[in-house]
Amino acid sequence: MVGATLALTLSQSDLRIALVDASPLNLGYDHRLIALTYNSFCFLSDLNIWNALAPYAETIKKVHVSDRGHFGKVCLSASDLQLPALGYVVPAKYINAALNTLDNKNKYDTFRPATLKNISQTTSRATVVIETEGHEKILTANLIIGADGTHSTVRKLMDISTETIDYRQKALVTVTHLNRAHHNIAYERFHGNGAIAMLPLTQQRCATIWTDDNSIIDSLMQLSDSDFLQTLQKQFGYRLGRLLKIDSRHIYPLKMIKAKEVVKERIILIGNAAHTLSPIAAQGLNLALAEIAMLAKTILQQLPLSTIPNWEQYLSQQRQQQSTSMRISHGLSKVFAKQHSLVNLLRPLGMIGLDLNNPFKNYFARLVMGKKNILS
Repeated sequence: MVGATLALTLSQSDLRIALVDASPLNLGYDHRLIALTYNSFCFLSDLNIWNALAPYAETIKKVHVSDRGHFGKVCLSASDLQLPALGYVVPAKYINAALNTLDNKNKYDTFRPATLKNISQTTSRATVVIETEGHEKILTANLIIGADGTHSTVRKLMDISTETIDYRQKALVTVTHLNRAHHNIAYERFHGNGAIAMLPLTQQRCATIWTDDNSIIDSLMQLSDSDFLQTLQKQFGYRLGRLLKIDSRHIYPLKMIKAKEVVKERIILIGNAAHTLSPIAAQGLNLALAEIAMLAKTILQQLPLSTIPNWEQYLSQQRQQQSTSMRISHGLSKVFAKQHSLVNLLRPLGMIGLDLNNPFKNYFARLVMGKKNILS
């Protein structure tokens, strides 16, 4: 999603762009459920992609955060921020499908599926060797963007090291069907060492993301659908009424990974290749979209790219945005995983204080949503 979105963002310029993708065209197997902030919605709207996503997107008008077994809650609403929505929830497969449709309109050259074999660079050019359709192909360019995910091949080939925090947790992702309307409320309910997020989807359904220790998630995957549904109901409660059924379950390991370098002369890392975050605060793709806007603007300001661009301003903005998102994501992961009597006392008091302090609560909401980054 990240590489294709950047290619689309730059496609209105005179740049010649190649998109090299290891995945086949049909990405229906992507089971991730993406919570987009309102700023991300604005950015995708500017790219004329939102019309393709709108039938599958559900609005988040309110966010309700609670801590199981403790008093206190935090409620954030779009009306408090004078916005039409806090965000939208869209299954990743529809974002991929929309981007693939656009790439079929010859906005850029696409090599798919293709495997990256080697990268090299000189002061004037960068070169990649890819394997596609059983043959090797050499591509040269002024810039190479590594948007190839958590296990980035670009990052490995460029020998860029990482800082990694293994939470020893997994996220279980499914879709839950409801007996009543969700009223466009997104719930995040912390419990023990993890959290259960129930995010509004179309057709009276919710995206369910349950994060917990590896052993707990593994045991949940072993349950029958009916037993899992019963366990989910008990842990989450009845704020959404009676839960009817679930779709298939999928798991994703939780780590925070940060590349020690995001620019290496003519090679740039963005998205999960540069930083992989815990999903607790839904920062991942939203951070990447903010970076895409900043990076595209930097590139377009420095055309024709015959010399290595000056990345100083971009790196400053990128570090600031990344630092904020990582602090929020990692901080929430740590605070709500602490099982200590003093922490258990202060945590609900902090939630009550935040909920009662509207100016600070609204500031926190805007912090989570990120700075608005739309190309002009």
